[in-house]
Amino acid sequence: MAEVVAINRYAVRDAAGFDRAVAALVDRVRTAGHPGVQGYHFYRSAPDEGRAIVCYADAGAWVGHHDLIMGWPEMAAFRAVADLDEVLLFGPVTAAMQGWLDRMALGDRVRVMGPVLSGFARG
Repeated sequence: MAEVVAINRYAVRDAAGFDRAVAALVDRVRTAGHPGVQGYHFYRSAPDEGRAIVCYADAGAWVGHHDLIMGWPEMAAFRAVADLDEVLLFGPVTAAMQGWLDRMALGDRVRVMGPVLSGFARG
C-alpha cells in the first residue's frame, strides 16, 4: 500500500480562533484519531492563511480519518474559523477517496498530484 500526503490551504477568518481550534483538533487526532495518520501538522503562514500537511499510511487511512473526524466538535470549531481553499493530494486516489471527495463537493479545490515515483523517508 502507498502513502497519501495531503497539503491543505485554508482561508482563516479568525487567527486566534484558528490557533486554538488547531491545537484542540491535533490533540484529539493524536489521542483518539485514526491509527493510519502518520503525521498531522498545521501552520499559519499569515493572519488570514493556514496550511496543513497530513501524511497517511494509505488511502484507507485517509478515508477512515475523514469519516472519523467530521462529526467531532473539534472539527466543527475548526470549520467555524477557517474555510478549505485548496487540497493537493499526493499518492493514489482510490474509488473510496474519490467518492468521499465527490460527496463533499470539493470540486476544483482538489488537485490530484499523482503517485510517488521514487523516494524514501528516514525514521
